[in-house]
Amino acid sequence: MNSISKEKALLRERWKAQYPNYQSSFPSWSEEICRHICSHPTFLKAERVAIYYPRDWEVNLLSLWRHRPQTCGFPKTDSKNWEMEFFWVTSLGSEDMAPGVGGILEPIHTRGRKLGFFQEQDLVLIPGDAFDSSGARVGTGKGVYDRFLAKEGKLAKKWGVAFSPQVQSEPIHLEPHDIPLDGIVTEKGFIYF
Repeated sequence: MNSISKEKALLRERWKAQYPNYQSSFPSWSEEICRHICSHPTFLKAERVAIYYPRDWEVNLLSLWRHRPQTCGFPKTDSKNWEMEFFWVTSLGSEDMAPGVGGILEPIHTRGRKLGFFQEQDLVLIPGDAFDSSGARVGTGKGVYDRFLAKEGKLAKKWGVAFSPQVQSEPIHLEPHDIPLDGIVTEKGFIYF
């Protein structure tokens, strides 16, 4: 493991150790983040918005789907090649969603419609464990979002969604495959790069 990979592993572990201290604030912080996004022209104009079903330590964006279900899609990850595709769903129930990789709810792809290639007016909202103030992000370590952003999502706006304790002032070093973000949204507002 190289030094950058070790640094990222430490940042992941740090957030997993710290997030229980903030967990009681996550619902209100998630609501505030969704309010920021819902009022932003980029979200309002987007034909495709990539969101996700949240894990315990991630920003909950489900109210965005409730606000614009015809625009927001969820990822389905292939655990063989760690690539994902996004699908529209008509409900968040078991008729359209089922546990996928890591037990995270994903679309049942035979019931959803694929969003396809994202264009310049579209938006990809990306979770992570750590972010810095210049557009770097530490995710799960599988490179799933980086693969998607390098292909189907390369033209779209790329915003990290995070709670403010996840954003650090020290730079996160990027590896060649890491795709930098265009901005981050926290409960305190937007950070643009």
